[in-house]
Amino acid sequence: MNSVGNKRYYLGWAAALGAASAGAQDAAPDTTPVAVVVVEGKRASLMTAQQIKRGQLAIVDSVVADAIQTLPDFSVTDALQRVTGVQIARDRGEGANVAIRGLTQMETTLNGREVFTAGTGRNLDFADVPAELVAGIDVYKSAAAEQIEGGLGGTIDLRTRRPFDFAGRQLAGTARLVRDELAQHTQPQWSLLASDRWRGAGGAEFGALLSLVHQRRAWREDQNSFGAPVLRGDLIPGRQVEVAGGTTESASAGRRQRDAAAAALQWRPAPGLELYAEGRYEQFLTRQDTYQITLGAPPSFAPGSVTLFDGTSDVSGINWTGASASILSFARDTVDRNRSLAVGGSWRGGALRLKADLSHSDSHNALYFAGPTLTGSVLTLRTDLAGPQPAVTVPGNELRDPARLQVASIAYRYRPFDGKLNALQLDASYGLSAWLESLSAGVRIGRRDAANGAGLVLGDAPVAPGLSLSAVPSLVAAYPFSSFFPDGGQGPSNYLVGSLNLARDAAALRRLVGLNAPLPVAGSALGVWRINENTNAVYVQARFNGGPLPLEGNAGLRLVRTYEAVEGNQSLPSGGAIVPIAIDHAYHDYLPSLNLRYGLGPDLYLRGAASKSVTRPNFDQLSPSLTLTPNSITPISNSGSAGNPALQPIRANNIDLALECYLGPAASATVTVFYKRVTGFISSASQQEIHDGAVYQVTRPYNSANAIIKGAELSYQQMYDFLPGWLSGLGMQANYTLVDSATPSSLLGADVPLANLSRHSANLVGIYEGGPWSARLAYNWRDKFLSSINTYVGLGALPIYSEGYGWLDASLSYKVSPTLTLSMEGNNLLRTVRSANYGSPTRPQSLWTNDRQWSATALFRF
Repeated sequence: MNSVGNKRYYLGWAAALGAASAGAQDAAPDTTPVAVVVVEGKRASLMTAQQIKRGQLAIVDSVVADAIQTLPDFSVTDALQRVTGVQIARDRGEGANVAIRGLTQMETTLNGREVFTAGTGRNLDFADVPAELVAGIDVYKSAAAEQIEGGLGGTIDLRTRRPFDFAGRQLAGTARLVRDELAQHTQPQWSLLASDRWRGAGGAEFGALLSLVHQRRAWREDQNSFGAPVLRGDLIPGRQVEVAGGTTESASAGRRQRDAAAAALQWRPAPGLELYAEGRYEQFLTRQDTYQITLGAPPSFAPGSVTLFDGTSDVSGINWTGASASILSFARDTVDRNRSLAVGGSWRGGALRLKADLSHSDSHNALYFAGPTLTGSVLTLRTDLAGPQPAVTVPGNELRDPARLQVASIAYRYRPFDGKLNALQLDASYGLSAWLESLSAGVRIGRRDAANGAGLVLGDAPVAPGLSLSAVPSLVAAYPFSSFFPDGGQGPSNYLVGSLNLARDAAALRRLVGLNAPLPVAGSALGVWRINENTNAVYVQARFNGGPLPLEGNAGLRLVRTYEAVEGNQSLPSGGAIVPIAIDHAYHDYLPSLNLRYGLGPDLYLRGAASKSVTRPNFDQLSPSLTLTPNSITPISNSGSAGNPALQPIRANNIDLALECYLGPAASATVTVFYKRVTGFISSASQQEIHDGAVYQVTRPYNSANAIIKGAELSYQQMYDFLPGWLSGLGMQANYTLVDSATPSSLLGADVPLANLSRHSANLVGIYEGGPWSARLAYNWRDKFLSSINTYVGLGALPIYSEGYGWLDASLSYKVSPTLTLSMEGNNLLRTVRSANYGSPTRPQSLWTNDRQWSATALFRF
């Protein structure tokens, strides 16, 4: 074989960025090499993302590799935060918990195949995937019959690179150092991509690609939390007031490590025939050390020390006396391991095209938690909530004397999850003529297993009463940080903690305090479940045009049969015996879809989409395990808890309308409105059930609440090439999302927004490209959102709201040569303090502060 020429296309990491997505709803593009106009840098990423959006019949937004690489995005979640309609949460300073238009119930795919992270849920945790591994991300807001079902909110498809994406040999990589201000550690990161293609006799071609990524990042997070409000009538004579039920200060530091690999082989033995094999592996490790002190709100206080927030009955400041103290130190480590392998091919002969894809995915997830708890008390404690950040002060030395602290318990927990999926996808399409352009049909067979191993292993054990910390000197350690909430918060930061030297050897830690019993190796059988889920789907889809009218569209129907076999255990009231239980359940879904695109002008489109979508229940909700707790004295109080294998999917009817104006190759302005009517949201409720002739009040998850979700998305991007001189390098991306949702709350007796959904969210990105210089400044903002609703004694139901916040990232790069670019990046430049409250700013619930990170990167391409 002879190597195909080494012509290089400098589209950043997005060389030949995959101008059509792998999970596209239209026929896959012809992969024959064509002439390419070389455009570099951020213009290339804007152009490619716009080409994908414009070329699709569905409503879709995309982000491509160069846009990901030019900001400090550690994982795919970080990259998704700037996509219109997407909201994310934060976990230790990184992105987490992706939602599309407020819904976390989505379908996650890799090159069009379903992928996942093992756990109670069904989706891939995008934090597992390093950003360098992907060529692009497509977020589908509307559905098509050929798409895999499961995306109530939408579908997110990750596209990895293949060797035929490049014209020839490609070698590229990055080397990066990341510095975290609070953690005060510098960690290395690197990535490497190697790809080539060869031509053989008769025009046959073969290509191979390997991509490797390694990330290490140190982090620190400080959290200041306050207990739920407590109604007190003794703090101010003759008046009922609400005071925080204690305070908890925690400082956590650790390391995150991502290792990933992707490989792909492509073979084109003859024109029209292409075969491939590809695989991927990800491992995401987290290591966390947390030091946490909880100070109770005791009955005793200093008279005259109580102050209130103006116009409220909420206590803003108080001096407590004789408060209890609990100091928990713990190690919390997690691991996610995801693997997938796929083989397949496509054949085109005249108007007929056939495709086949066989894939296997498996995933393992585990959590380890262990550490000691110390107890003691303090003579005086001052809580002041009135400042910009709450302050808690302990003036005495009680927490620095090991003789005044006792070892109370040793915690140990272990929780595994495993899952696997085998799937076969067969597709056929036939090109027609006139107004009916093509007719497609296909079948997908999926076999998925999910299990939680031995369940949650609980090995928490109390220590013999009266064991002084001074009697276990190897367990004595000083609080390891010099400050708490460095940006102005105040909390007790000079106290003794339990050493974590042995925390990752729980058996040795237990022996240190006289607990010699072996660690448990399994959790309660009542918490163990295994689920086998078989899905069989067929679809038919037609692509058409409007003849003389500038109209294009597709319409289709997907029929899915889901069969679930769930296994678990239940306890019997007579003697408490635990017996196995197995339940089968099956249902069908008919999912029609329609996508239309009408040309109002050469660069102006009106889109419309309508569909039905579905998301299956989480696996833990389907568990058949039943726990019964009889009450022999008052049988009316018999109670129980269980999963519900009879749960139906959450279903939605969806309508989307969009107006898109394309102002240039990398310039556009779009407006989209959407409406979703969701039925069958899952919530827990208690109902009477008869077991062994006795009546029990059993709590299970049920399909109950319905919801309306509606809103609008605005998006704009443009490079201002028409400006004079250096100003022609300026550009901007901006988007705004409004989501209005309502679902009934039984606790509040009124409609409330969906949990974790901000009504308003926005992104603003400033761009500059001039000569060898390139810069980007990106601000992400989301409005306040409802976290949960809980009931508290004396106060009834109270919502917990997380306040809105912004996040600022930036990058500056210099192109030293055609093969080398140097850059600096900053993450969380504002060192944002996030906060939550019990329905009012005068009732704080938690505050968090995270690292500001700086990185220096070298990027090379040959």
